[in-house]
Amino acid sequence: MLFRHPWRLTVGVLVGLLLLLAAYAGWLVVKVEHSLVATSSDAESLKSAMTRGDIAAVKSSLRRLAADSHAAARRTDSPVWSLMTHLPVYGDDVRGVKVASNVVSDLSTRGLPQLADSVHDLNSLAPKGGRIDLAAVERLQQPVATGARQLAAAQRTLAAEDPANYVAALKDKFRALQSQIDQAASALGTADTALQVMPAMLGANGPQRYLLILQNNAEIRATGGLPGAVSLVEADHGALAMTKQVAGSSFGERQQGPVLPLTADEKALFHEQLGTYFLDANLTPDFPRAADLWRARWEEVQGDHLDGVLSVDPVTLSYLLKATGPIPVPGRNVTLTSANVVDQLLHQTYLDYPAPSAQDAFFRDVATAVFQKVAGGAGSPEGILKALVKGASEHRVQVHDFHDAVQSRLAGSAVAGEFTTRSSKDPVVNVALDDATGAKMSYYLRYQTSVSSDYCTGGVQGLTGTIHMASDAPADAASLPDYITGGGAYNVPKGGQVVMTTIAGPVGGTVGNVLINGKPSQDVTIGKLDGRPTAQIFFFLSPGKTWDVSWQMKTGTGQTGATQVDVTPSIVPGDSSSTVASSCGG
Repeated sequence: MLFRHPWRLTVGVLVGLLLLLAAYAGWLVVKVEHSLVATSSDAESLKSAMTRGDIAAVKSSLRRLAADSHAAARRTDSPVWSLMTHLPVYGDDVRGVKVASNVVSDLSTRGLPQLADSVHDLNSLAPKGGRIDLAAVERLQQPVATGARQLAAAQRTLAAEDPANYVAALKDKFRALQSQIDQAASALGTADTALQVMPAMLGANGPQRYLLILQNNAEIRATGGLPGAVSLVEADHGALAMTKQVAGSSFGERQQGPVLPLTADEKALFHEQLGTYFLDANLTPDFPRAADLWRARWEEVQGDHLDGVLSVDPVTLSYLLKATGPIPVPGRNVTLTSANVVDQLLHQTYLDYPAPSAQDAFFRDVATAVFQKVAGGAGSPEGILKALVKGASEHRVQVHDFHDAVQSRLAGSAVAGEFTTRSSKDPVVNVALDDATGAKMSYYLRYQTSVSSDYCTGGVQGLTGTIHMASDAPADAASLPDYITGGGAYNVPKGGQVVMTTIAGPVGGTVGNVLINGKPSQDVTIGKLDGRPTAQIFFFLSPGKTWDVSWQMKTGTGQTGATQVDVTPSIVPGDSSSTVASSCGG
């Protein structure tokens, strides 16, 4: 009777096949999920082992990562899984799992193995007796470069996927993977750049002289802080020495006018003091321009030829001290730790040493103690590298080299500190803060900046920016020493502070419709810096005072990518800058 109705047989077979297919698909999902959970655990183990420098554990974790990630990738590359990517509702999720599995599998076989094999060389990077082994640097160059390329490729692959419509659990895991790959790519990219330029900067081809500047965030400047403590560091075939230390204030005002010609934009925004005062050279957010001004003034006054400028801030020192451990300051009843160094250098010093000359002497002693500790080989190389990468990612570590061959490699990296003047797919917004109090009240300055992309029309994005600014100073701040408050100079009442805020919109774009506490204001100056549109505002902050500012921007045509928002780093640890997703889908 069954053969009298062959369609029933056909339907029955099809239903059976579909049930088998569904069962197999379900089995695949379970196995892939199991492999991915194991992969996540393997990745954490690998990260921990590499941080410890445990070679055996690194190799064991990498073998497990490769096996588990390959299993997930093999199953998601199957015809059944590919078929599942076309399912309604869940097809995107299935595709996301496939992409993630293949990314991790590729990393476990290309890039990471060579990098893992080189972990033992990291210990050779630690300075010993004031010298860095140039041969160890060169051995690490190729594996780190390979790893950086592979992570960058993985970063691009994941960025091309939009997890917005994934189910909640997968969306969170996919974004977590994106974040981990982004962080790893940034860190390894910075390490790659450092290793490529280190031989030349360490004097492999002859002695090099660098100006090392400790930026003082308590008197904020666009690139971080006032260049208070300045040291000359010399490098010769890996040997390091700090040969001269001076106070930034010792340069005074240049009576003959700016040390280098200033542009009309620079004069309009920062006046001639940008080029007449060593302390004001970084009123501009462009670190390479500040470095040029510092070099010109240093060579004019001190006479030493400079090959470059290096800059860090006390927050970066707090990261370094986690790696080195506490550092006693010889001749002082002070031991610097990661927990106290920011407060000690940016506030307590001015309470303990009222005289500027005594402060300068203390800062010299601190610079010597920290340099000798790090150059002497204290702390793990991994810890020190992690601290420097963290500082660089927060725009707290900046480097400019006056040799084109070196600077061309630094250009565009996290440490370059460039003010973008060329249009690209990804627009850039700068929010630069400068103290106009002539004091150390930025210790109490707190601010948060955000930018959103609201629309995309004809290849132009519409952006909205906001900044919330506040003074965290105590109500009795006027009773603090005059060196902290400014003593009423520049018509700023004791305990208050004036902050010059310069907002620079994208290349080829616009900035306008600035609202202060929700209202239009006549106290906004619209101008340009290196051709980019700017809005400049001066804010007076008494203790507890807050300001809320918003503004509208448009990008240049064709700037359809994610917006990079570069913000002056503050005394508060963490990154003030951010990246904003494009409303163009780019």
